[in-house]
Amino acid sequence: MYLQDILPKMSKLYLGRIVDSFLKDVHMDTEEEMREVILKNIDEFQNKERVKRYLDFSNEQRDVTLLNEMILMALMEKEGYLLSESDLYKEVEGMEREIVKQGLDDDYINRFIENDAQRIYSSVLDEAWKKDESLNAHEINILNVLRNELDLTKREHYLLESRIGRFPQKGNVLHTHQQIGRSLINLQTRGLILRFREDTSYYIIPKDIARILRYEMGGELRNEVYATLLADLTVTQLKEILNHLDFNISGVKEELVKRIIAYNILPSTALKVFSSKELTDILRNLEGTKISGTKKEKIQNIIDYYETLSTPMSSDPTDERARLYDFYESLAARDYKSLRINKIIEKDIQVDNYFEEATRYIFELKLGVDIMEMEGTRHADGKVQFSPSEVILWDNKSTEEPYTFPEKDFKQFLRYIRSEKMRVTLFLVVVQDYTKEAIAQSQKLKAFSEEDTDVALIKAADLAYVAEQWKNYSDQKEPKFNLQVFNMTGELTRNILLSRMDWALKGNQKV
Repeated sequence: MYLQDILPKMSKLYLGRIVDSFLKDVHMDTEEEMREVILKNIDEFQNKERVKRYLDFSNEQRDVTLLNEMILMALMEKEGYLLSESDLYKEVEGMEREIVKQGLDDDYINRFIENDAQRIYSSVLDEAWKKDESLNAHEINILNVLRNELDLTKREHYLLESRIGRFPQKGNVLHTHQQIGRSLINLQTRGLILRFREDTSYYIIPKDIARILRYEMGGELRNEVYATLLADLTVTQLKEILNHLDFNISGVKEELVKRIIAYNILPSTALKVFSSKELTDILRNLEGTKISGTKKEKIQNIIDYYETLSTPMSSDPTDERARLYDFYESLAARDYKSLRINKIIEKDIQVDNYFEEATRYIFELKLGVDIMEMEGTRHADGKVQFSPSEVILWDNKSTEEPYTFPEKDFKQFLRYIRSEKMRVTLFLVVVQDYTKEAIAQSQKLKAFSEEDTDVALIKAADLAYVAEQWKNYSDQKEPKFNLQVFNMTGELTRNILLSRMDWALKGNQKV
């Protein structure tokens, strides 16, 4: 979920923590004021430099630093970067317990960490910890440099720390719920995770910053996506990975994939087995990826490619258009890489048609509105009845950059409005984003329509939000969508849509 999807579910206390993370000395009395100021400053929230700055935990106590990293890694492993509060505590405890267990297993350590790297790093690590009960910023920096030189992951650092009785705490003692709770607050005040409540309490990394965070932390793949990567390799390659680490190589492909994941062989560790040429051959089969670079860069390119994968399951297997709806924003933004990786399109030309199909799916299935047939081929992308004598038309415009509402589209839409037999009360333009010029063009089109036709711009993400949330605003036992939600000129922002749903979807309203 994006930040704007999460904000309505958050209470004042947790909204305040976001505000404090990037806006200082700003006082607001109500939740609505907080949500409004956050959305107005969303660019600052999404700013890469802000995220990188707040990922620097060097000034925090050791326990807070370690738990911050554990919490973020636990969330990054999950689809949607989301966990319930109780599950998050269990995940962190489980991760710590597993690292302690594996760190004390000589056979496991020797399989995954080369002897020289293990010997050198362990010596420096042990010496750093001998001084006192903590590591200072200078010692941490030296260890980070050495870790990078020896090509060790952060997880391997933890494994070696556990062998000297220093992970997660002295004597390999696990962290308490109280300590985890303090880190959860710390991460919220940094604006890296959010807390909201539905049927229970949840923590989430907003989609707005998830990829920045994953890249900066050197995050690897979720298991379900990792399984897809492994499944795309040959049986010979899978056996090569297992054989290199001295694991059993017998069995069919499915068993080999499960074994690699079960033994916690990280994607980077698995891919490191292959030569630079073999990695290049793998990349050649991954459309849109960069093939050149160092071996380390090639490994990261492969991981980045598969990170773009979403869930292979459709939100509604009974309707083939649901899969298009699941990638609605990608279609609107012409995100060819994501659409190809997830096997939504085979050719770029399919984007426009699929964007239109997904929008019809929203109106017909999500909003429950009957779509009217249109004659010929020169017409808007969709039409629905608004009143006995009026209709609403909509048109989809997918663009990689914010939509500018060019003159050719202005003339096209004007022709659609004037050629319609019934009065067009609203012409809706669905885009991924739009410019200020586009808003001005919508007002101009209303004036030129000669029928006082409202012309509204709506982002695909916001239309999808309405599709998912509108029933929550209705007080009817059998909710019926009211098209008045869209019936205005200008930009249909998230806040405006929330306000219009609030009054238009009540059963006693006569609109």
